Amino acid sequence: MAEESSALLQFICNSLSIFVITVCIVIKLPQILSLIKAGSSKGLSLSSVLLEECGYSIMLTYHFARGYPITTYFEYTFLVLQDLIIILLILGYDDKFGISTLAYFASYLFVFISFSMGMVPDIFLTTAISLCTPLAMSSKLIQLFKIVKNQDPGQVSATTWGLAFCSTFARCITTLIQTGDKAVLINFSLSCFLNFSLTSLVIYYRHDKKKKFY
Repeated sequence: MAEESSALLQFICNSLSIFVITVCIVIKLPQILSLIKAGSSKGLSLSSVLLEECGYSIMLTYHFARGYPITTYFEYTFLVLQDLIIILLILGYDDKFGISTLAYFASYLFVFISFSMGMVPDIFLTTAISLCTPLAMSSKLIQLFKIVKNQDPGQVSATTWGLAFCSTFARCITTLIQTGDKAVLINFSLSCFLNFSLTSLVIYYRHDKKKKFY
């Protein structure tokens, strides 16, 4: 009976992990397409996306360095790449490209490659993951407050945030069952709540704007 229960839990976790990875392959695509279609980054916070990119990078390198099952974190590969595209689009639309931008990207790559390859003491990895939750929360709160302040989501995609809510909810379950890592679980739980809040805000203000228009 215990073996059957364990096998069922493993099947559920694997199924959820496949779902999350599949969703995250395209999770930011609606946001990217929205930016390209509008030719503008209106409503989107660069600071928010930069913080989110740092948080995703930490989660990716932390799981990789710890040797956790690849199914528990592989989606971060796609999230990191897609956020990078969004950052480049925002910088391009806002005319913020420069030599300093390239220097920042080079430093970013060096730091996170060093972490993932185990080139830094373990204490730094532990410290980095403890910063992941504040980074993720700050990122989402910055975007949330910007939407509330403007009372207009601009080019922010409700589809992207809705998918983010579904994927973080699924990750709460897989983390609880497979690794039990409290730091990671807290991060996913808080992210899940804020992803839901952002999705709701974008839908509310977009609907409200349409009502005013008509």
